[in-house]
Amino acid sequence: MDVEKCVSCGTCSKVCKENAIFWVKGKTPIIFEDLCTGCGACWIVCPHDAINRRERVVGETFETRINDDLWLLTGISKPGISETGPIVREAKKRALNLAKRIGAEIMIVDTAPGTHCNVIQALLGCEKAYIVTEPTPLGAHDASLILDLLRMMNIETEIVLNKADIGSEAIIRKIADEYDVPITIRIPYSEDLIKAYSEGRLDRIVGLI
Repeated sequence: MDVEKCVSCGTCSKVCKENAIFWVKGKTPIIFEDLCTGCGACWIVCPHDAINRRERVVGETFETRINDDLWLLTGISKPGISETGPIVREAKKRALNLAKRIGAEIMIVDTAPGTHCNVIQALLGCEKAYIVTEPTPLGAHDASLILDLLRMMNIETEIVLNKADIGSEAIIRKIADEYDVPITIRIPYSEDLIKAYSEGRLDRIVGLI
């Protein structure tokens, strides 16, 4: 923030959807960088060019070749960074470039629970979404939220029911019927599956599902 150019109009704070800019009338706005997603809305609308852009490292992305047919792209944020949207965006961008380079047929994007910005960022451009949920009231609640988002984004969707033999499948089936989305995979509760997951045994996991 260039305090000499700033006239304390507060325009920047009004367009910041992340509430990363705190403004009190007559005072110079305060920018909380750890909440900033780097969208650029504030410096675009500033009528006096008082906000300067600068690069800052907020995280890293990693590329790992698991075997001839499987690659893994991941990202990690720096300590103290609460807004990880830019990391998700860059990790996905890197994954798309890798997929193009190696001629990958399928790219799977695993995202966090919820409907926040990171989830939307991960879903952009996806052809199909698989909702992984459990047959519980909380699972049904969260599933309905993401189904609303996927409907708005016009993304084809299927439901994967985890721990399918615990709880009440009827709870999820009601949501599935309401949104006209099929439950295509049912994964039973299994301690062997948990053990295989903790050991990173992908071959074993596939055999158990």
